[in-house]
Amino acid sequence: MALGNWFQSTFRSQGYQRTNSNDPSSVSNAMPGAYEQDQTPTTPGATFRESMKKVSTFISVIIAKPLIILLLLIFRLLSTMINFVYFKDLNTSPLPNETIDPIDKVNKFVRDLEDNIQPSITQNLNQLPPFFQGSYTQALYMATQRGKILFVYLTNPQNESASFIFNDIIMNREFIRLFDQDIIIWGGDLKNPEAYQLANSLNVTKFPFLGVLCLTRITKMTPEGPRKEPAKISLIAKLQGGKINPLEDANSVIRDKFVKKIAKYEPELKLIRLELQDKYMTEVLRKQQEYNYMASMQQDMMKKNEKKKKQLAMEYLKYKAPLYKNVTHPPPKEETKNYARVVLKFPDSSRLTAYFPKHFKVEDIFTFVELVRENLSDSTSNLGESEATNKFEQFHMEYKFKLASPLPPRIDLSLKRDEEIQNIDLIYPNGLLLVEDV
Repeated sequence: MALGNWFQSTFRSQGYQRTNSNDPSSVSNAMPGAYEQDQTPTTPGATFRESMKKVSTFISVIIAKPLIILLLLIFRLLSTMINFVYFKDLNTSPLPNETIDPIDKVNKFVRDLEDNIQPSITQNLNQLPPFFQGSYTQALYMATQRGKILFVYLTNPQNESASFIFNDIIMNREFIRLFDQDIIIWGGDLKNPEAYQLANSLNVTKFPFLGVLCLTRITKMTPEGPRKEPAKISLIAKLQGGKINPLEDANSVIRDKFVKKIAKYEPELKLIRLELQDKYMTEVLRKQQEYNYMASMQQDMMKKNEKKKKQLAMEYLKYKAPLYKNVTHPPPKEETKNYARVVLKFPDSSRLTAYFPKHFKVEDIFTFVELVRENLSDSTSNLGESEATNKFEQFHMEYKFKLASPLPPRIDLSLKRDEEIQNIDLIYPNGLLLVEDV
């Protein structure tokens, strides 16, 4: 009984406990007025069964349950490893910031198709149809805006057994001959999001899938007469899954499923192509006219701005002219050290000697040369100082010449227009500058 009491204290729940009638303390737990019950002796067999039940509970809690949990973890780890090793390509998806070139997707899809070509087929055919090098959106644009017939070939990497469409249709010479400048083909597998969305939109139930899309329109009768509805893209033929009729060969399937359908819609497609071409040329002409109009407006605006700028430059030079009225006269001998004697040589080989106060800036030499070139040295202006300050506050004079030294290193003073003359050894106290047109 000691072993049984130990199991009971260890694994028995702390809820309801059976009262021992032999225990005097249990008398206080009897209901008031209850009759005294007969005492039934406990048999050895009942004690043994109760002990074995406790042992089984001990084994279940300590050994069985942890073992089951451990096995579940092992199986989960194995399934993750198998899924990563054998189905890695099916589960990979691009990162949020990763951009995949649609041309790379198509090239990879075509390479995968080339890897699946059987040796017997390779001996007779060594090429695939000319798959469109771009995304499905671009291929659909060609079909809707250029009136082309679009074949779409969709595959499921997990369905490798259905090879009839690829081996007998895609690789068939008669099928490859269909493609010209007005018929294109685009392909992709379900790993490509565009192919997956296209399969859902076309309600594809079996793979591989080969469908034909083109622009179609219907004619409705109206009180004014027959009227054609706007053209829209439609699925006119499809082939999916395995071989439909065992009695048909690949050439008859190509002829019945695709060639006849294309021949049926081709006359209307030619009219649609002509309409799209006219619409495209009209749009091109309209855009060209808009471009020419905008270019003309921009040119007129530039001419007006140039005229205003030139007029403002003339006013600026006339306002500055009195400041340089006496620069061509030598200063008094006692003031010679406060002036820089600069000889200017113009492109026509004429020379002019000017005397600039040393605190003047190099910009003043440029302004004086511009006055001489524009014959405005004797000009005057009616602008007051405050008015001129406000008018020329944002104005910057542009010169179509440069001042440079005649000897190497030929220093261009255009980069030193904001420096004082006394800080330039090239012209202070004496210097020679060449006036060169830019």
